[in-house]
Amino acid sequence: MNSEPSRRSVGDDWLAEAKRTLRGRDPADLIIRTRDDIEIQPLYTQAVDRPAALSEPLPPTPPTPETPATATTAATAGSSAGNMPRWDIRQLHIVSSATDNRDAEHAIAEDLANGVTSLELQIAADLDSGALTTLLATLLTGINTAVTPLALAPHFSITTAESLLAAVNHNGASLAPDSILGLDPLGEAASSRQQDDLQSSLQRAAAWAVQQLKQDETGASPRYFVVDAVRYSNAGASEAQVLGWATATGITYLRALVDQGATIEQAAAMIGFRFAATADQFMTIATLRAAKVLWHRVVTASGGSVESSRQYQHAVTAAHIYSRWDRWVNLLRSSSAALAAALAGADAITVLPFDHACASLTPEAALGRRLARNTQLLMLEESHLGWTSDPAGGSFYVESLTEQLARQGWRVLQDVESSAGIEAAVASGELANSAKQSWLSRLESLRNRSERLTGVSDFVSLDEPTASDCAANTSQDTNHESGHNTSQDSGHDSAGALPLRRLAEPFEELRDAAHRYQLEHHARLTVQIVALGPAAQNSTRCAWAQNLLAAAGIEPRITDSFDSPVAAAADFAESGLRAAVIVGSDNIYQLRAAATIAALKDSGAGFVALVCDPETTEELLTEVAQAGEFEIWREGIDTIAVLERLHRSLGVM
Repeated sequence: MNSEPSRRSVGDDWLAEAKRTLRGRDPADLIIRTRDDIEIQPLYTQAVDRPAALSEPLPPTPPTPETPATATTAATAGSSAGNMPRWDIRQLHIVSSATDNRDAEHAIAEDLANGVTSLELQIAADLDSGALTTLLATLLTGINTAVTPLALAPHFSITTAESLLAAVNHNGASLAPDSILGLDPLGEAASSRQQDDLQSSLQRAAAWAVQQLKQDETGASPRYFVVDAVRYSNAGASEAQVLGWATATGITYLRALVDQGATIEQAAAMIGFRFAATADQFMTIATLRAAKVLWHRVVTASGGSVESSRQYQHAVTAAHIYSRWDRWVNLLRSSSAALAAALAGADAITVLPFDHACASLTPEAALGRRLARNTQLLMLEESHLGWTSDPAGGSFYVESLTEQLARQGWRVLQDVESSAGIEAAVASGELANSAKQSWLSRLESLRNRSERLTGVSDFVSLDEPTASDCAANTSQDTNHESGHNTSQDSGHDSAGALPLRRLAEPFEELRDAAHRYQLEHHARLTVQIVALGPAAQNSTRCAWAQNLLAAAGIEPRITDSFDSPVAAAADFAESGLRAAVIVGSDNIYQLRAAATIAALKDSGAGFVALVCDPETTEELLTEVAQAGEFEIWREGIDTIAVLERLHRSLGVM
């Protein structure tokens, strides 16, 4: 009698293999919790319903417009088949009185000739209306703005928006669809705390935008307002906070525009959203998808059509993920971020240059701009990521994460709306304080290295050349997107404002101090690693110690394994160093650790650390402690505090 054998699911097979590999540990130990208390499961075996907001088909491919042969235009940047790309490759350029117009014109022309399809212009505050209009008209000469979308980086100046319109009109052109005038009064107020009659200012901006809309006869009006959620992410806000605050800001703009006479469909079409893309690929994908779900619900619940509820998204690689030291690793971070934004279906993507944190976002930073645009061109032209609508859709993990983020983001939105709205949260400083608390939670993970940063807190290259502009700027960076101070929460950020909090900065302060020491003493900071027992028993902890020391700019001096405390102490005394780190197995520690610590201290060591595992018993450490004072280094320690103490013992800080 034949019977069909029972089938085991893939999930069962995976769990069986996982349990074997975990050697008795519970697979539940693999669950990760985010700052929003969302559980990331090790395996997803059930699908969730796909939201209607994510079921939109790809927009029709527009024909390549005919343009003058002499005009610099994005139309030539399409695929080999002559089609326009799925998303705008948007490059950021700074416009100020200090900018050499010829350099800026060359940089813009070079970008457009080599694949960039859209421009974002950061307008400095040092230009009056007349000068700005003239400068913009000059920069845009020869650019077919009817097919090259222009976006003003988030600001709050009706005069600035008017200057762009005047410059385009001066050149006898029009704005391309999906151009953005960048008005973001709430975001600017949250960042600067300059809230002089915020409600009145918002009403004036909405009234001006609606008036412009009514006067427009082309039917292709730009998006007058932008909700810049990038500033929330850069200030340390969690994903759910970013979603809730961005949606609340969009609702405020929606209400203001409707109050001034726009229909709900018109108002929704006048608002764009700007989100941060980070190196956390799946979290970025789910966040952008969840943002679409929330906005769809807001607009349709307000009486808008499904078509008008589509959220326009401009994704920007977040400035807070960029490091100053080992800045080449930023290429990996920005590539992951750009890929995530593309897979999430962003309408425009800006990849900041890899050396963005080194104050190099200037017209002459050609290499950074070239690599930034080529990152996207590879995804479009080589990987064809633009040919699939919502390619991440259908993944059990992504769909589940999207749903959970949407739910958590909606709760944040409800909390804001029930507490007098986003304007009150901005004015009171509550929003900035919430972002700070979220940042402090993440800072703890960075300090104990449960969240690791390649090239910063892990896999550090001490031989990485130092850029002169980085070395000269060791405490106060500039956020080129908004001009905000980037200092950490150590007392210098203004109360209630949203600073740029870069993830790498706590470790960079250590690297900067070590670099200054090296320049002054013409020698690199060095610490002795005392290896006890055979290499087979100490190599893992030795590598761990090397990695940790490098994060503080310290070079290890590693000697052969010692068989006696006397030999270890003699070698240390000969080195002339002042600090030592002991590595070895727990069995070796039982035999020699206490004697080695005592011998090293007698030989002049002012700082001694013992590298252990979390499983190292307290009984062993108590026994070793009889030899004198020493540091215990293991996974989970506050590495910044430990390394600062080491620096002080070496006379650095």
